[in-house]
Amino acid sequence: MNATPVSVLPPAVTDAPQGRLPSMARSHPAVWTSLRAQVPSAIASLGARVHLLPASISEEDRRRRTELVRVACTHPSLLAVQATAREIALSHSERAEVPELDEHIVHNAQLATLGNALLGLLASEHFHLKFPHLPTRVLKAFVSAYVGPSTLANVGAELGILGQGVQRWDRTGSSVITRTLARGATTSVPLLSKDVAAQSMRALVAVMFQEIGMAATRGFVHGQILSRRLDLANLLKFRDPKRVLSSTCKKYGKPAPQSHLLAETGRLSINPVFVVGTFSGAIKLGEGTGSSIRMAEYRAAEDALRRLYLSELPDGSFTLPSTTLDASRAGHGPMPHSLQNAAARLMSTQFEAQPLGRSEVLHESRG
Repeated sequence: MNATPVSVLPPAVTDAPQGRLPSMARSHPAVWTSLRAQVPSAIASLGARVHLLPASISEEDRRRRTELVRVACTHPSLLAVQATAREIALSHSERAEVPELDEHIVHNAQLATLGNALLGLLASEHFHLKFPHLPTRVLKAFVSAYVGPSTLANVGAELGILGQGVQRWDRTGSSVITRTLARGATTSVPLLSKDVAAQSMRALVAVMFQEIGMAATRGFVHGQILSRRLDLANLLKFRDPKRVLSSTCKKYGKPAPQSHLLAETGRLSINPVFVVGTFSGAIKLGEGTGSSIRMAEYRAAEDALRRLYLSELPDGSFTLPSTTLDASRAGHGPMPHSLQNAAARLMSTQFEAQPLGRSEVLHESRG
């Protein structure tokens, strides 16, 4: 029996036209890269990662939320880029290749303002109740460390907010922003991708609040941002910790702190080490070491203050005030399944107000 020969044909050649870049991409690449529209698949992927585009929502909700995610990833600096692009001398056919020149751009400035307020609310209430002894200035430092621009930029980068085809912003380097320096001074610096990522994260939090409600937004913020571990002890700095500790003991009606030498070695050598403990009555408040007794006393007082201010309550032992908004700010549609467990741990059936703290001790302290 003879086998039928099988002929191998060459691959078919298609006549499909190959895409080409507009002339602006060659003459003004930075302007065109900034101005070009976002990639729909990249926006959809980001929306899914932030729990805004689950598979169970309707097509109408999907279109609305996709548009909101697109706006959340559009920086206001794009308006300046569009104005610059319109002044470029182009022919009629070249302008037709760039429809973004006539686009009505909607940016994320308003969403970012709302998201910044929400992040401040959720972080402030969490740290105020979890660390009940924190001074106000240190509480502000905690909030800035967790929901400040640097942290938000890092979280956004992990979520892919700077992925290809996601962001629209001024990549030409001509836009600047104002930064606040020490002692209230301000300076203008170029707009960077991390600034764009932080603003988009604020805007996405506002979109989440609008679309999936307060409970889901709080669960996302706690799970993605507030659950991170930072070295909070470095945010507590004191010019005169011994005086602050004495005032603190007086505030709580405790005996005045006393320093006791616990151990020493090499007193007559060039490298002595002293261990000093700070006591209030019979209670040991802190311990410090140093090359001199005075240095050890200073560090022992610092250790005692850090132990007091960083004493924290376990999660679930306090009720967050924002839980009162869960019913009235439930969003549109059901809560995403991916956030239900995180949100349920923070919900409360009945709000119980926490007692107000006593007056703060601020003598010679800075946070």
